[in-house]
Amino acid sequence: MSAEGEGIAMSAVGIPTRSPSTMRGALSFAWHAWRGTTARAWALVLAIGLVISLVALPHRIEMYQRIGWHALPALTEMALPLLMSAIMFLGWVLADAGDDSWRRRSTRVLYALLAGGAVATVVGLSLWHLAGAGELIARVAGERGKAPPSPLLILIADYMNLLVVGGIIYAVAEVAQQRSRTQREFEAAVRRRGTLEHQVLESKLSAMQAQVEPRFLFDTLVDIERLYEKDAQRAAGNLDRLISYLRAALPRLRESGSTIEAELELVKAYLEVVTALREGRPQLTIELAEECAPSRFYPMLLLPLIQRAMHLGSETTPPETIAIAVRRDAQEIVVVLRIALAGGCADDPELARVRERLAGLYGSAATLQCVEVGGEATELTLRIPASGAADAR
Repeated sequence: MSAEGEGIAMSAVGIPTRSPSTMRGALSFAWHAWRGTTARAWALVLAIGLVISLVALPHRIEMYQRIGWHALPALTEMALPLLMSAIMFLGWVLADAGDDSWRRRSTRVLYALLAGGAVATVVGLSLWHLAGAGELIARVAGERGKAPPSPLLILIADYMNLLVVGGIIYAVAEVAQQRSRTQREFEAAVRRRGTLEHQVLESKLSAMQAQVEPRFLFDTLVDIERLYEKDAQRAAGNLDRLISYLRAALPRLRESGSTIEAELELVKAYLEVVTALREGRPQLTIELAEECAPSRFYPMLLLPLIQRAMHLGSETTPPETIAIAVRRDAQEIVVVLRIALAGGCADDPELARVRERLAGLYGSAATLQCVEVGGEATELTLRIPASGAADAR
């Protein structure tokens, strides 16, 4: 947002929504409107008044060189443009803070310009005469052999000048406010877009997080069917394990989040089915720090890495061991997945999908690193914010 936009934009908090009908109400309304305007706005308006003073400075210097220096009139004439600019801007502030139930905004602004110009003219001329500037002007006219200017002409001329100055101030205020409003609307649109993008991502995750891999389910059912022909009791046990896995996985279709402990239970249920069908391989060991167990952890981040390890190994000889260690490191939760399998860091669609989910949920606040350990094992290190919040980015 530009400095002008921030300065001119005025908070409506605390400003009455009805036009004042009493003197007390009018003063209260003006006070709240003044309090709701930033110091930067007033500084900008006073800067306009200062520019006007500087523009007229050469003429005043020439006049005082002719008649001699007079401190009070000179200082008064220098300060009047600042005061009158402030009065004009206060009129705009009141018009902007008003309610459309009284008058339309465009009408209020026009009234404020006309009324503000009249008030500024009266105040300015009054101070000008009290400071003795009128007498100096009369002396200058006398020295030139001319009659003093008519008070009515001075009044009309000053009023017209103030309408021009006020028009400039109002134009700057309107443009700056419009820019400020446009900027706020743009920022709100960006936030809405970010929210919608995150909701879309959440929807995708919700659809994926409880997925039961078709190939895994089909192969497991086929193996169980074959096992029934040889060992019905063992096949029934494997079927029970498969049901336990499905019971752990399917409810996640209705959940938008999970915990580290719950995701580890899902991994356990999955590997119980795998190990029962693969002669006890892989063996799973888990080290879970107690303070990490309830931490929020999005589904479909850990299980896909385990399923990927099963795919990389052969169907008859899956990895011999899988070790999972979860700890807290400062403001991060660190999950280290060590798989007794070489070549597990090669890029593939499954690893890319997990990284894509991490980026969508956490931005740059989460990472997934993969390293080969001695050519015999693969170690994946997942780091996420300890808060588990998706808005950590």
